[in-house]
Amino acid sequence: MKIETITYKRIKNLGNFQSETMEVTAVLDQYDEPDEVSEQLRSLVKNQLFPQEAITTPATTDEDKTAGAENNPF
Repeated sequence: MKIETITYKRIKNLGNFQSETMEVTAVLDQYDEPDEVSEQLRSLVKNQLFPQEAITTPATTDEDKTAGAENNPF
């Protein structure tokens, strides 16, 4: 099967019966990997609809998980 286009659509609930919709479509060439393009489209839409989450969500490292563990009584 040859995939020629990929479309990703997401709807954000704004509350009060309102929503915002964003849809993006990519036309693939022979060298594109469909899985990679799909992830790029998802990321693009998420960053547009939820910009604060993309900026303020800190990356969790193994060091973050163990920090303070020696003081944890549980």
